[in-house]
Amino acid sequence: MCMSAEALALFLNLIAANITTEPGRIIVHATERDAHWVMVGDEWCTMAPQIDSMERFATLRR
Repeated sequence: MCMSAEALALFLNLIAANITTEPGRIIVHATERDAHWVMVGDEWCTMAPQIDSMERFATLRR
């Protein structure tokens, strides 16, 4: 999932989580796990939704 810098800023202001930043990366320290946002071109992208989906399917297979 990717979004503009403006949309990510709005999202980060709405959630109540600790955030760590470094050049080209924002880490949201959420309740379940950290979500890493990385700069890709002019957008910020994360694989968090896909990782959550894969974990749910892995749990079902067990």
